[in-house]
Amino acid sequence: MKLSVLFILCALSALAQFSPDEQMRFCSYTNEVGEFFQWRMSSPRYPVAGRKYPLIVFLHGSGECGTDNKRHIRLGLPRLLHTLRLLNHEAIVLAPQCQRGNWWVKRLAMSADYRVDGSPTVAMEVLIELIEHVTAEYPVDSDRVYITGLSLGGFGTWDAVQRYPKRFAAAVPICAGGDIRAVKCLKNLPVWIFHGDKDTNVSVECSRRMVAAMRAAGCRKLRYTEYPGVAHNCWDRAYSDKEMVTWLLQQTRYKKPPFWKFWAR
Repeated sequence: MKLSVLFILCALSALAQFSPDEQMRFCSYTNEVGEFFQWRMSSPRYPVAGRKYPLIVFLHGSGECGTDNKRHIRLGLPRLLHTLRLLNHEAIVLAPQCQRGNWWVKRLAMSADYRVDGSPTVAMEVLIELIEHVTAEYPVDSDRVYITGLSLGGFGTWDAVQRYPKRFAAAVPICAGGDIRAVKCLKNLPVWIFHGDKDTNVSVECSRRMVAAMRAAGCRKLRYTEYPGVAHNCWDRAYSDKEMVTWLLQQTRYKKPPFWKFWAR
């Protein structure tokens, strides 16, 4: 019995020793017009030949912008990676880093009158190209591409799914908001929103407005978790939520049913 307990403790200790820096390899991407993007990626250590894996795209916050390809994996992502390990779920995790002055979005959706800009930022355009690149080059299940982000990355998550709703299988925006008048496109997209009600950086009203707008638009796959007494860093609890991570990896991209299945549309 003592040996069994010791073995389990040693195994857990070994898992804890792997930091995001050690798990995620350095990568870079340059598109056809010379725009450069740095990113980190983790993938199953022993991939099964012929098997396709889900892809989780993680978008960092404003304080992690830069060009070091390190800072952006230190908040939120360690908790998400740890939860994946605890659940023994295998996935490819993509963590790009946007530069200061070239955010995921042009403006933050802090008020009800926010509108999605006519064109995405360069960072968002290259992000979508990068997702296509990784999906083509690695064993990614194209029907299980998920996007999540915190703070600025949460705003980026909303921007991505409102611009490209058919590209993703599910989204988890944390402490952020989007365009409340452009939610009909999310009708069939599973979305789980998280926010703390004591957030003084991004008002919880940003998420509440999106929830109300999506419910009014008939979005049937919406979930919302609001943490009482929690401030801006609610991502620590969200990414530690085993139910959320399990739910996320169960989602598949919506495919419009044939015309004769009108009730399933």
